[in-house]
Amino acid sequence: MQASGTTAGMAAEGRASRGLVSRTLWSALDFWLQQATALLVFIVVGNLVGPAAVGVLTVAQLGVTLAMTLLLDGFSDALIQRQRLEPAHFNTAFALLAGIGLASGLALWLLAPVAASVFGQPDLAWIMPLLAIGLPLLGMAVPCQALLQRQMRFGALAFRSLVAQGVGFATALALALDGHGVEALIAYMLVVRGLDTVLLMLLAGRLPGLDFSRQALADIVDFGKHRMGNQVLGFVVTQIDRVTAGLFLGAVTIGLFSLAERIANALTGGLSGVVERVGFSAFSARQSEPEALRQALRDVMFLANVLAMPAFVGLAAVSGDVVGALFSASWAGAAPVLALLALAGIPHATNYVLTAALNARGRPDLALRYSVVIMALRLVASLVAAPQGIVALAAANLAVTAASTGIVLAVVRHHLPGAAGLAARAALRPALAAGGMVLAIEGLALLLPPIAPALLLAGKVAIGAAAYAGLLLLLAPQALRRLARGSI
Repeated sequence: MQASGTTAGMAAEGRASRGLVSRTLWSALDFWLQQATALLVFIVVGNLVGPAAVGVLTVAQLGVTLAMTLLLDGFSDALIQRQRLEPAHFNTAFALLAGIGLASGLALWLLAPVAASVFGQPDLAWIMPLLAIGLPLLGMAVPCQALLQRQMRFGALAFRSLVAQGVGFATALALALDGHGVEALIAYMLVVRGLDTVLLMLLAGRLPGLDFSRQALADIVDFGKHRMGNQVLGFVVTQIDRVTAGLFLGAVTIGLFSLAERIANALTGGLSGVVERVGFSAFSARQSEPEALRQALRDVMFLANVLAMPAFVGLAAVSGDVVGALFSASWAGAAPVLALLALAGIPHATNYVLTAALNARGRPDLALRYSVVIMALRLVASLVAAPQGIVALAAANLAVTAASTGIVLAVVRHHLPGAAGLAARAALRPALAAGGMVLAIEGLALLLPPIAPALLLAGKVAIGAAAYAGLLLLLAPQALRRLARGSI
């Protein structure tokens, strides 16, 4: 490792401009190694301890997730977005984020008794301090992760996840088999966080130096304050449903809602979020070339919809089969919620990519503005719907998310000319192919005799994937060829 690098070295870091699909695949592998392992741990331990225990841990994670929002994709994004990166930027970002991580961990530790009293869950008093241990480690890890993303080294990021998640899963499984429940989930999170930090620092090949500067801090804060504000609002938007469910509906219901939300959010992050991450790096490298940026936006938005449409529409169509095949009967109430939250994931394909392009143009302040509007709508809708039950809560989520794309397009239209037309064209053909996919799935269900839930689910997934791929090849052959030979 080196303590710092030359200015020329950091300025010339790999802004390679080829392979949108391959880079997206590596980024997807990185994300899904994390999400699939977390979901597997959740399934194994969740089936052992039941919805109530999972609900308590879900409430405990609210504070951790908020702190993570302050650390991830905020100030660290300034290291990716800048056209020229000085060593002082990395050193300053490292000190800033490590400090925020430490302060967040201490705050979560001190607030644990208050949270236990407010939510009426005494176990929060010991769970939250344990979860807080991972926050300082995260603060040290994210600047190194940002450097790897800037260099588009998504393969290295995937390797890190493979090692950390594998060891974390083994730890959780051993504890679960030994009779531990919530403790197994906590151990998984802490082991993964510690290994993540060590591996990211090794892969980035950098240790923080003492070359700090006020100008570097100003550069990071000027961009990052709006990104962090947007991330905090995004956190509030995504957590509003959990909080209102906790206030109105009780631990078991929170557990059911959390299961559906965890699956839907995993797909959102693993598809739209992955494409956004690759797109942000590509857009940042083209921020001063309007035509190149427009072409990149066209291709990235189409790719996001190609991936998102079959996943979310398909999940909505087989939500009952998914819950029935993977979980015990006590989780059956999560199926209708999962269907609605899956449909709510579709607009994110457009929203995430437009936000990435806007941020790459150096205007995270605009993303912050529309996030305020979306948060207000979500809060009102959630408070009205929550007393009616979790299905009503999920329906409110869907309604607000569907409306959010119009809000985003209205804000970005002057800064990303033609964005509305690009968004419509990017979504149309994948949507038509996804509609045909649903017809094929429903037709299969009518033709098959009663069979085991797992076999029925596998058959629906297979026929749906084949139908979608075939229809998309017929509807969008040129766009698919462009992606295959693309140069992003």
